Amino acid sequence: MRIGAAQYTGVVAAPAPFLFDLDGTIADTLADITATTNHVRQRHGLGPLGPAEVRALVGDGAKSLVRRALAPVLPPDGVDHDRAVDAAFDDYVAHHDHQCTVHASLFAGVRAHLDGLRSHGHRLAIVTNKAFRFARPIVAHLGLDDVVDVVIGGDTLPRKKPDPAPLLAALERLGGRTNGATMVGDGLQDLRAGKAAGLRTIACLFGYGDPASLRHEGADAYWSAFGTVSGTA
Repeated sequence: MRIGAAQYTGVVAAPAPFLFDLDGTIADTLADITATTNHVRQRHGLGPLGPAEVRALVGDGAKSLVRRALAPVLPPDGVDHDRAVDAAFDDYVAHHDHQCTVHASLFAGVRAHLDGLRSHGHRLAIVTNKAFRFARPIVAHLGLDDVVDVVIGGDTLPRKKPDPAPLLAALERLGGRTNGATMVGDGLQDLRAGKAAGLRTIACLFGYGDPASLRHEGADAYWSAFGTVSGTA
């Protein structure tokens, strides 16, 4: 079932905002994340990972991704471990600054759905754990600057999802309304942050998160494709 205009309209004078995750929700960015991850792994003497393997590592920001991708060669937890991760993260950033928009593309139906929301008065934000320095150019590359009002990155605040703080910051920038707002994402971080902020949640089963885990976590609705409600709850 495709969400249509009937579900956008209502008696509320100011329609509630929608918050969206980026990677695996709005955009397919896996090829670029995989390329940079394998660049870092190569510099540390490790072989390349396939997209499915990298997909399992994403969700908590690039530094966590680097830590997971280099786990076999990192020193034990401690100062040396942290220094190694920081240095590898610097390599990741230097490479991804140029890589992040090479292959990134919108999932099918995204633009039409966002245009529909905007045409019915909903304000839109992207709230991602990806660093802002990558998120902002990706949003521009995807041509969403005219529909997305706010972009919150994983480093915009001291805390990131699943903490609700980034969602609440986005809502504040959108005008301060939380009642009726919705968080849409493909990760457990998105659902947990949305629930902690008191928002309606939609789980994207087509993204990078594990569908079974998303259903086990629970959401108010599930999308089998962007904007398309899954036939089973």
